[in-house]
Amino acid sequence: MKRAYILYKKADADKNRVLIGKYFSALGKRGFAPSLIILDGLSREEAYVLVSDGELIVNRSREAAYARFFEEKGLRVSNPSALNETANDKLLAYERLKDAVPMLETRLLTEAPALPFPFVAKPAGGHGGRGVTLVGNETELSLYRSEHPEKSVIQPAATDLGRDLRVYVIGGKPVFAMLRESKTDFRSNYSLGGTARAIPPDGLKDDERAIVSAVASRLPIDYAGVDIMRDHGRAVLNEIEDPVGARMLYTFTVLDPAAMHIDHLISKENDIWTT
Repeated sequence: MKRAYILYKKADADKNRVLIGKYFSALGKRGFAPSLIILDGLSREEAYVLVSDGELIVNRSREAAYARFFEEKGLRVSNPSALNETANDKLLAYERLKDAVPMLETRLLTEAPALPFPFVAKPAGGHGGRGVTLVGNETELSLYRSEHPEKSVIQPAATDLGRDLRVYVIGGKPVFAMLRESKTDFRSNYSLGGTARAIPPDGLKDDERAIVSAVASRLPIDYAGVDIMRDHGRAVLNEIEDPVGARMLYTFTVLDPAAMHIDHLISKENDIWTT
């Protein structure tokens, strides 16, 4: 039987047991024997020994170095390391995509001069809205610096705070979107208490669709989220989520993104995997 491996860090695996179960189900129905690999405590070499016989490797960690190492050994990894490393470094994403899509200026917090208040500060490698802070004055900036010693970036505050669109992308194409809103927080994340409304692919606006298309033309997206905000009425790319959560899709639609992801990977039409 063909082998498939799903890579996670332990903390994320503990929070995503439902999704892991859906991956296992989808893989089993398609003739694969799935295994979960927890990367904590494993070197790249040790992890490679565990997955070297895999025909499908689904990287649900944020460890691009592992994905790159496996690719250099001749394995196919989804998402590829090029997407994983870009999505998980907000400054790198800005540098790689700013000439392709509208984006808010992004710079390191340590760079001078600082942006005019208010601006948004966030850990460069953060996700899920954690650590994202609206900074309104020097006191708040000092507090942010003390609480976030890691590499951080700053951006101008978009005019449409508390509202954004997450577009779920599989095989480079939008499959559904969620309009996320919060009445109590400038962050619209559903996991932080925001609301969500499902929008089918044909409900996307032209400028939103153009952003997804441009990002997909630059980066190899098997399954990821493309987050879009509005600033002075125009659509701007906020960030790319890889790995992207699936809770909203399971809650508000009948879609099974795990099965769709696996079907994309094993499809001969997509010419990604040799089966």
